[in-house]
Amino acid sequence: MRPVPSQRSLFVAALLMPLGLLGTVSSEWGWWVLIGAAALLVAAVVDLYVSARLLDGLRVEADPVTRLARDNEGQLTLHVRVETVAPELITLGLPLPVEFTQEEDLKQVSLSGEGVKHWMVSWDVTARARGVYKCPKTYVELPSVMKLFRVRRSFESTAEIRVYPNLRRERRQLANLFLNRGALGVHAQRMVGQGREFEQLREYCSGDSMLDVHWKASAKRGELVTKAYQIERTQEIYLVIDHSRLSGRRSTRDDASVDDDYAETILERYVTAASVLGMVAEREGDLFGLVSFGKQVSRFVRASAGKQHGQVIQDALFDLKTENGPFDLDELFTFLRLRLRRRALVVFLTDLSDVAAAEEFEKHIGMLSAQHYVLVNSIRREGVHPLYQEVSTAPIAKQIAGHMRWDGLRQLQVKLRATGVEFSVLDDEKLSVDLVNQYLTVKQRQLL
Repeated sequence: MRPVPSQRSLFVAALLMPLGLLGTVSSEWGWWVLIGAAALLVAAVVDLYVSARLLDGLRVEADPVTRLARDNEGQLTLHVRVETVAPELITLGLPLPVEFTQEEDLKQVSLSGEGVKHWMVSWDVTARARGVYKCPKTYVELPSVMKLFRVRRSFESTAEIRVYPNLRRERRQLANLFLNRGALGVHAQRMVGQGREFEQLREYCSGDSMLDVHWKASAKRGELVTKAYQIERTQEIYLVIDHSRLSGRRSTRDDASVDDDYAETILERYVTAASVLGMVAEREGDLFGLVSFGKQVSRFVRASAGKQHGQVIQDALFDLKTENGPFDLDELFTFLRLRLRRRALVVFLTDLSDVAAAEEFEKHIGMLSAQHYVLVNSIRREGVHPLYQEVSTAPIAKQIAGHMRWDGLRQLQVKLRATGVEFSVLDDEKLSVDLVNQYLTVKQRQLL
């Protein structure tokens, strides 16, 4: 318990101080001032002694896990439990970290109700940064018996606050994919290709390709037998996220007035796009997996499906942070080559604007593209486009620099395409939409 002087005790003390000056004029007044001070001291000691156990039967704790979305208002729930007689009115204080904003730091709670021993208090908070945070101490304060002090006590908390990416804008852009319509209103779309998954053997029909003839079965039966395939419905999709040094750059769609510590970064856009792609893959019936790398491979979630797996993906994404330093692509591609046994769609989100990083990426990508279908995506930097493509007021030197960067990315695109890898430079604002369109195109054309 920590007592804090109340306004009443401060007022009495302030009143005794000028009266004490009268003791220098008259000894009679001096005695009265001493008696008053002694009475105040005795009352304070008695008040502290009587009020020492006011908060002994009271407990305050938060929900074990509170989940919030970045820049979206949510609620943190506190549970107040009283084992003895409940006080009429208490004041709760919740000093959250600087990454959170709240309209009120203090809240008065009335513990009324006969027989009630449990009260829930909701706290409106908004998180400005993604990650996991420990719930701070909760402070409880109430007046003492004689109202001379404010009795205060803090309660430690083991709860945590998890802040996930905000998908509100992406959901609006992809609203038609997130409508639960069942089978109503679904239009049949032609699936290109015959499929790759073996279904059965059947008799040879005129027009069947000789490449599909099963020669061993034909020799046993004494007639031509053809292998029949079906379109693969369940495929493995892996998203590889680069959270190395370059991922900490500021997003081009973020407001310039936002504080740099809480501005939206390129990594934030990667994480948001990963969440959206995972939800779309689940709706399409595919298995979704995740790989992240900084200085080395930091996280690996094997491709799977289901609501529980979706939560595993979110838990792997929500506290992903930018790591300073170069990445080791040799270790990354060796890891992917050993772990991804089945042919899969591998989508990279990385920044290849650096010449050295692009050359190293081009050097190692062949060991992965030989088995898997690989898509590589980077976010377009501001000003990186062909010269005179659009009207610009920037200095000519800056426009030429942007053109040279664009030309370097175009040459890299040609080189990667020669190895069977599709490289795209996407706009920041449409990253999630373009990523989903790439995935649906690959699925429709049966490129896996």
